[in-house]
Amino acid sequence: MSETTLHTSERLKIIGYEPPDESDWLTGLHPMDGLLRGERLPHIWCQGCGLGTALTTFISALQWLEKNRNWDLDKVSVVSGIGCTGRVAGYLRLDSFHTTHGRAIPFATGLKLANPDLKVVVISGDGDIAGIGGNHFIHAARRNLAITCICVNNFNYGMTGGQVGPTTPHKARAVTTQYGNYEYPFNLPYLAAAGGASFVARWTVLHARRLSWTLREAMEHPGFSFVEIIAPCSTAYARWNPEGRGLDPQRLRRRGLEVMKHFQKVGKIGKNIHPKDATIEVDETGLITKIVEGKFLDNPSPDLRAAIDQQAKVAEKRWLAEKKALDERPMLPSRKGPVSRTEVQLGGFGGQGIMSAGKIIGQAAAIYDKLEACFTQSYGPEARGGAAGSQVVISSDPIHHPHLLEPASAIIMSQAAYEKYVPQLASGGTLLIDDSLVSICGDHRTDIKIFGIPATRIAEELGNSRAANSVMLGFWTAIVGAVRKKAMRQSLAESVPPKTVDVNLKAFDVGYEKGTEAKAAV
Repeated sequence: MSETTLHTSERLKIIGYEPPDESDWLTGLHPMDGLLRGERLPHIWCQGCGLGTALTTFISALQWLEKNRNWDLDKVSVVSGIGCTGRVAGYLRLDSFHTTHGRAIPFATGLKLANPDLKVVVISGDGDIAGIGGNHFIHAARRNLAITCICVNNFNYGMTGGQVGPTTPHKARAVTTQYGNYEYPFNLPYLAAAGGASFVARWTVLHARRLSWTLREAMEHPGFSFVEIIAPCSTAYARWNPEGRGLDPQRLRRRGLEVMKHFQKVGKIGKNIHPKDATIEVDETGLITKIVEGKFLDNPSPDLRAAIDQQAKVAEKRWLAEKKALDERPMLPSRKGPVSRTEVQLGGFGGQGIMSAGKIIGQAAAIYDKLEACFTQSYGPEARGGAAGSQVVISSDPIHHPHLLEPASAIIMSQAAYEKYVPQLASGGTLLIDDSLVSICGDHRTDIKIFGIPATRIAEELGNSRAANSVMLGFWTAIVGAVRKKAMRQSLAESVPPKTVDVNLKAFDVGYEKGTEAKAAV
């Protein structure tokens, strides 16, 4: 006999449940005992509050899923935040988590991503989900994360005294808006759908049976499902508004019932209703005159986990290709002799490959010359045409400070970079310029060595003007000699697009040849 066909009392024994003593719980065994923490009952909710009904419908939905869909309730986790609704997690005999205010959804997100086999359900209030946690709500919907979010909406911050909240109807009264709410509320189904939720519904607690059916569908839905449950707040909201018959103390214990009667009167079950039309309308006094209810959206689509898995397959193919290239990378003989700290400044404008050139130098030094290397970069707000700079530090010894202290050489490819970086070059240093773009000032420094090459013009003659940085790298390698030629060529070949490898290597070789000639002429 399977566990699902056992009598309830037998199943409770199997899972290790022990009914509390009579002194702790006078009702004895109950059809929902297996999912209730009897030791925490009676609950603390007010008379007339709709949360008891909301909890009952949720448990009913779980029991149906266990019986008819063979759900393992040990794989169901409930997460809540702060507020009256947040107490639900504490009353359920499930893996449940009571988190901080507004943080139920990010906690549930982590739980679901860490253990995709769990069915994670968030049950919290309108202030927790749509107020302080609103940003988390819309992003969970956007990601279509496969969790169910149940928001019990009582139109105010009930537990803290009845303050106005993000769903308080316009002109309705609350402790903090005693002359009527001047703000406009969220339409939660519309907000969820606009955010990207693929299942959206709303019911009042009056529709307990329909609500239970909808919760079943929501929890079986493969993406982000959202269910709004509208419930009376008999103590705070109802006493300020016409639905609860005002402040009459004789009706204190009937406010919840009065609100439920009103829900029945103004409720309208919609079919084929767009979430934006799932309105809650009020009159000039703040009295709710219409509540549109029903299931507004059911559009199964790949959830976040499926999207991650799909992208992981793409990433795996790319990684295997990268790994193959790494495994086939040639091994150059080790460089002989130590290299003292060498600092290189590169400067130009966006689009000249200044960042790429710095990375190529650092990669050649670190991977092929087996040196220590650090690379940093700086650039203006413009993607193209603005100032761009990169810095590389090379040494045989550990590099304790990654930024330039006294650059011994500079590769400059724009006039602005010349004016900015040349003053920082160490005395006796080496300045390499693209003299097709950079002019030496009349009062130029005489304590540095200057070498020029028309790198941009050379690259254009080779058929690719963007290979000008490769010309400069070859020029720098020949003159400065901080990194070996073989290391630089190999690093360059790995760093440029495959279709441009030949032209970039040719540009490098031309620059290297020109650099060798210039150095010999000094």
